[in-house]
Parts: sequence; structure tokens; C-alpha cells
Amino acid sequence: MTQSREEGRMWGGVPEKARGIQPMEIEVKLFATLRDYLPKGSGRFSCKMEVDSSTRVQDILSRLKIPEEVPKIILVNGVHGKREQILKEGDVLSIFPPVAGG
Repeated sequence: MTQSREEGRMWGGVPEKARGIQPMEIEVKLFATLRDYLPKGSGRFSCKMEVDSSTRVQDILSRLKIPEEVPKIILVNGVHGKREQILKEGDVLSIFPPVAGG
């Protein structure tokens, strides 16, 4: 059984709102070779993800199964981001492989 976002989700039989967890939507953009980690059915470069209000950048990397050892450049809303940064409603998380060349 699925519930709409307005109805709220259940965690262990307790509604999210009762546990202080607020669902929110973010956009994740992956570039170059990292695009292979986008979920099936995503757009060419990005996807929308519903997450809770305690989600960190690292949680998204794990959810997308991007290996920890793969170097990354992380931006949140166009500004350098950190793995432990907590995301907010409407954030745009952009992840790039390192840039090389000359």
C-alpha cells in the first residue's frame, strides 16, 4: 500500500510527522561518468528524490550506490558542499567527477 505525500508515510507504524521527520523533495544532478548511477527512469542528467529532513549528501551518495572511493566534486545549489551537509527542501545537489586536462 502506498500513501500520497500529503497523507504522510509510516515508519515502524508511526507517521513521519509524529517522529519529527518531514518529507521533502530535492533534485540530484550527476555529470559525465557519474550519470550511470542515476536511477532507472530518470532524466538524462538528473532526478527528483523524496527524502526526509535529516538527509545528508552522504546519504544520497549511498542511496545511489556511488562508490565511496570514486572522487567527486559536490555542489549544493551551486556552492561547494560537504558529504555531511544536511539537505533542505528544494536543494539541487550536483555531483561531478574530478576535472582534468589542460
